[in-house]
Amino acid sequence: MAIKLSPAGRRLATIIVSTPFVIVTSWILYKRVVLGEEPRVSDGRAIRPKGVQEIQEKNL
Repeated sequence: MAIKLSPAGRRLATIIVSTPFVIVTSWILYKRVVLGEEPRVSDGRAIRPKGVQEIQEKNL
């Protein structure tokens, strides 16, 4: 059952939900534009975090 929010409560909920998306996308854009990082390119393989890659390479 949904709770009915006042317009101010709805506005606050929107801010709370959208802020993490804005921060993360801004950080990614900053790294690409200012720091010159290349965007990820999908080559059909699964993308693994660096720690997982290192563990898998060490076990091979």
